Amino acid sequence: MPGPAGEVAVVGAGLIGLFSAHYLLERGYAVTVLEAGGLGGGASRVNGGWVCPARSDPLPSRGVVRDGMRSLTSPDSGGFFLHARALPRVAGYLWRFLASSGDGRFSRSWDELDLLNGRTAELVDELVETGIIDGLQDEGFLMLHSTRDEAEASRASLLAVSRRGLCPAPEAILERPALLELEPGLGDASQFGFVHRGDRWLDPSRLVDRLGDSLRSRGVRFVTDTQVRAVRQRGARVELATASGVVEAGHAVIAAGAWSEKLLRPLGIRGYVTPGKGYSFTIHPEHPPTHVLRLGDTHVGVTPMGERMRVVGMVELDGTAEGLHSGRIDVMKAKAAPYLSGIDWHASTDEHVGPRPMTPDGKPLIGCVPGAERIVVATGHNMLGLSLAAPTASLVTELVAGGRAAAVPAFDPMRFTRRRRQVPR
Repeated sequence: MPGPAGEVAVVGAGLIGLFSAHYLLERGYAVTVLEAGGLGGGASRVNGGWVCPARSDPLPSRGVVRDGMRSLTSPDSGGFFLHARALPRVAGYLWRFLASSGDGRFSRSWDELDLLNGRTAELVDELVETGIIDGLQDEGFLMLHSTRDEAEASRASLLAVSRRGLCPAPEAILERPALLELEPGLGDASQFGFVHRGDRWLDPSRLVDRLGDSLRSRGVRFVTDTQVRAVRQRGARVELATASGVVEAGHAVIAAGAWSEKLLRPLGIRGYVTPGKGYSFTIHPEHPPTHVLRLGDTHVGVTPMGERMRVVGMVELDGTAEGLHSGRIDVMKAKAAPYLSGIDWHASTDEHVGPRPMTPDGKPLIGCVPGAERIVVATGHNMLGLSLAAPTASLVTELVAGGRAAAVPAFDPMRFTRRRRQVPR
């Protein structure tokens, strides 16, 4: 049955798709969600669970470029891995990534991301109050370092971030005895550190299940194990082609994460949405932490989830969206081990790889398709899907309701497309 505002088909049941369904439903739309697999695919369930406006800087930067180049000859270095054999497949993305990594472009992209980040805390608080989100933790992030110089440099960086107005200033630097009072399970490399508050975390898989249950109970229809092959506008309707037939709606939202590019290209959009695979696994420590732990310059983080910890990190570009390389897990363990104690690293469980939808400038693609404004794009959130899900979904709802009048130019899906052609209706 159509809702009072009309019907919307959402392609993708990841975090962006599920949150979009929530806000569209709140606005009065009848919503159908189509998903190639099950709810919470891609990286939606297996990420670190961070709601982190203070850590939402864009990925393209000079340091990441250095890491990527170094990884071609030294795979155990840094946290950004390029596979030489994949270079032809990701060349378009990498060329534009390099162009976006200069200081000026980086700063401008960060300012533009704050157009979404600035709404995250308020919207998440509202979702907590309504019971959509639960289990949100806010004990702070504990930044750990092996030397005082590293700790001071890290604290200075976050102090500058705090001036953006999205988080408080970091607390004072602590030495090892004080750190052990906070977290008894630290290893010998954890000599200096400090607490930084403002960002929060949760169990993302629990969030997916809770949000899915809420949407079902309110009338959202889920069509799982159904891949959408094409989306096109026909007059005042939208058609979504699947193997089992055509689904029609008044509007469509493309929120297919790392798989979005195949749907965008026939619509005239070259978004260069590229899978950047992140890795995670679970460990059961002798002393479970109460803070999120950031382990020096390892690009590895640890999220407490009850009696277990989820270890997350890495961005791997190998030209595929799936396929776990166990060597990446081994690298993460080797980097993390000096910072933690009381852990049997051979007893890790739940080893996962999740493809994040990466864009060359680190910003998502959010907007109407030119010439087919009943199709809204909402993808390319890089490693910030959970942090940006609520503000993105709120914007998606405005785009469905108001068309291009609600567009935010910074997130224009056409910004990498050379010739802007309109899609035939």
